[in-house]
Amino acid sequence: MDRLSIGFLSPGWPFAEYPNGIVGYIETLAPILIARGHRVTVVAGKAGAGPFTVPVYDIEQDLKARGLRRRLLDSFAYRIDPQGTIRRMNRRHVAATVRRAVREQGIQVFEMEESFGLAEAVREQVSIPVCVRLHGPWFLNGQALNVAQDDVYRRRVADEEIAIRSAEAITAPSLDVLRQTRAYYNLELPDAVVIPATTPSVPPEERWRLDGCDRNQVVFVGRFDRHKGGDLMIEAFAHVLHEIPTARLRFIGPDRGCIADDGKTWNLLDHVRQRLPGAIENGRFEWLGQQPFPALAGFRRGAMATVVCSRYENFPLAAVEAMALGCPTIAANAGGIPEIVEHDRNGLLHEPANPGDIAAKIIEILKNPDQAVRLGRQAAIDCEHRFYPEPVATQTIQFYRQLLDRRSSAR
Repeated sequence: MDRLSIGFLSPGWPFAEYPNGIVGYIETLAPILIARGHRVTVVAGKAGAGPFTVPVYDIEQDLKARGLRRRLLDSFAYRIDPQGTIRRMNRRHVAATVRRAVREQGIQVFEMEESFGLAEAVREQVSIPVCVRLHGPWFLNGQALNVAQDDVYRRRVADEEIAIRSAEAITAPSLDVLRQTRAYYNLELPDAVVIPATTPSVPPEERWRLDGCDRNQVVFVGRFDRHKGGDLMIEAFAHVLHEIPTARLRFIGPDRGCIADDGKTWNLLDHVRQRLPGAIENGRFEWLGQQPFPALAGFRRGAMATVVCSRYENFPLAAVEAMALGCPTIAANAGGIPEIVEHDRNGLLHEPANPGDIAAKIIEILKNPDQAVRLGRQAAIDCEHRFYPEPVATQTIQFYRQLLDRRSSAR
C-alpha cells in the first residue's frame, strides 16, 4: 500500500476559475502527492474547460445529463417542495458522481467537506472510507455571517451533524474547529486529527521587504461581508486616519453585502462613504474588487501591513498566504487564528470584532518598521516549517495509511 489513490470533493476546478479556500488547498497539495507517486482525483461541483493535470469529474455536467424522465420528476417535485428537492438532487448527484469516480479511478479513500451533510449520502454509495474534513461547519460559519437561524439553517446544521457523526474518519485544519464541533454536537470523535491546510511555497527572493513596500499602505484581502469582517476593517481605518492621515487602505475582494447587528445589509461603497467620508475621492481608500490569485502576492508585498479581521476563521488562508510571503500580518484572536499567529512573534493579534484594537495594531506596525521586519521574517520561517505542501502532504498520507490499515485489520 505504498502508493495511494485519493479522491477529493472540490467546490470548483481549477482555482484560477474558482478562487476558493478548499479549491486552493487541494490544488496546492495535489502536485506534492503526485510527485510522491500517489494518485489524485478531483470531483468538482463545477469544472472549467481543462485540460487538467488530474482526472476531474464535473457534478454539474452529470446533473445536466439527466434523462427526460428524471428531469420531469425533479421539476414536478420542485414545484411542491423547492428546498427539499434541491437538497435531494444535490445529494443524489454528488453521490453518483463520486461513485463513478471511485469505480473508474480505483480511489481508496475519499475526502470531502462537511457542508450540507453530503458526506453521508456519499458514504451510503461507496465501499471505501469517506473522510469528512471540517473546513467550515455551518453552526460556526452561519453564525459568523449572521444568517437567519430558520428552518433552512437548522436543517443544514442537522445534516452536517449526521455526516460528522457517521464518518469513518475526521480531519480538521485547526484544533479550534475540532473542539467546537465536539462540543456543539456532543461528539467524542476520538480518532479525529488536526492536519493544517497548506499554502504555496515562496522563495526567499520573492518575499516582502521593507524597502520594497509603501510604508503608508495597508491591505485587506477578503470579501466584504460580516464573516470576513470587511465592515470592521473600514471602521478601524477611520481610527487609523485620525492618527496617521497619510495612511491608505487597499480593499481587495468582492462585495457580498454585510449584515449589520440591526439586520440591515450594507454594500461596501455605501459603508465607506458613511465611515470614511471623502476617502474614496482623496485616494485614502481604494477598492480593487476580486483579483486573480497570482496578483495578490504583489499587493501584499507592496503594503506595510496586511490585516485579517474575520469574526471567525477555522484556518485563515488569507493570513497564512501573507505570512508565507513574509508580510507583517495583523489578525483576529479568534477561531484557529491564534494557532498560527503568535502575538509579537510572527504577527500581531487583535481583539475580535474590536475596530479600535485593530486600528491600534495597524498604527503599531506603521510606526515601527523594525518590528514589522522582525515579525515578517519569523512568519515566513514558521510557514515553511508548518504549512508548506511538503509537511502537510506527509501528515495526510500518514493519516490515510493508518485509516486503511485499521479498516484492513478490522476485516
